[in-house]
Amino acid sequence: MAIQDKEFDITRSLKIVEKLKSQLLCDIAHLFAGMAEYNKEFYEDRGDLLANMVILTYLLSKKLGIPYNTLDMKIRNKLKLGILESSNEQEWFADLSSLLRHLDATQDNFRR
Repeated sequence: MAIQDKEFDITRSLKIVEKLKSQLLCDIAHLFAGMAEYNKEFYEDRGDLLANMVILTYLLSKKLGIPYNTLDMKIRNKLKLGILESSNEQEWFADLSSLLRHLDATQDNFRR
């Protein structure tokens, strides 16, 4: 019976992963469609779509065995690498630096 329980958990986890992937792809499609058409309704919804994509990415990460703090670390490392590699592209450098400062400030506020 323990094997059946384990198989059920694996099947359940796979279904959850597939649902997360599907929802992420749907949100990306809605974002792209909205950007192509651009109307007032989309302007108001784009923040929600982007927030959903971030949340879904974190949930998918956890289901794939990557803890939230590991994903955070990987994001910070990629930002730092991007900053080093984009030193001659001022706007990109500024955006990456600003995002890294934001994430660091958010983490500092969370620790308090």
